[in-house]
Amino acid sequence: MINVILLLLMVSVFTGCANSIRTTTTTFYAPDHQQRGAIIVVASDHQTNHSLAFKHYQAKFNEKLKAQGYTIAPSIEASDYIALVSYGIDNGKSSIVSTPIVGQIGGGTEYRSGTVYVDGKKTNYSGFYYSMPIYGVVGSSTHTVTTYTRAIAMDIVKTDSFKSKNPIKMYEIRAKSIGNCAIMLEVFDEMLQAMFTNFPNESGKAITVSVESESKC
Repeated sequence: MINVILLLLMVSVFTGCANSIRTTTTTFYAPDHQQRGAIIVVASDHQTNHSLAFKHYQAKFNEKLKAQGYTIAPSIEASDYIALVSYGIDNGKSSIVSTPIVGQIGGGTEYRSGTVYVDGKKTNYSGFYYSMPIYGVVGSSTHTVTTYTRAIAMDIVKTDSFKSKNPIKMYEIRAKSIGNCAIMLEVFDEMLQAMFTNFPNESGKAITVSVESESKC
């Protein structure tokens, strides 16, 4: 019985973790970085700027940057900074996982029969007997698990240096998560939240943040 309870507790723990997105972020920033001024978010790939998907993600970046003290500029010409962003997901990596199967390996109710000698007399016996059940590994099953690497990148540069050969970069932020969800839209909010948790964090240090998710993956 104790083994069953422990097994249920383990299942409960792993089930709770399944709805959490773990994202590792790294940030580098210039000594004179500032979290204020007019900023505009554009895609690193200029062809993406006109897509409806980018407009959706751009609004989310705008919301996070406004919370950090920036104002959203209506155009590049009206901005002090440009946030160049990109995001994507790979094709996934598959691996075979073996899962133990736990079941009863002894005890419980069983039928017994035999012969015993009591005071030199032969006596036959038979009947059902009960002992505490014993649980253990009775086998294993294998299945294929595919994990995907999701990434978001944001570089913030000074607008007046953007067209020069050496743009002045103020921030360089990278976020990466690995999981079984192959749809970027389903994990984007959680990853973006991780990117801006305690923004800008410590320069040159990797931070891992877990965010509860309502992903439908």
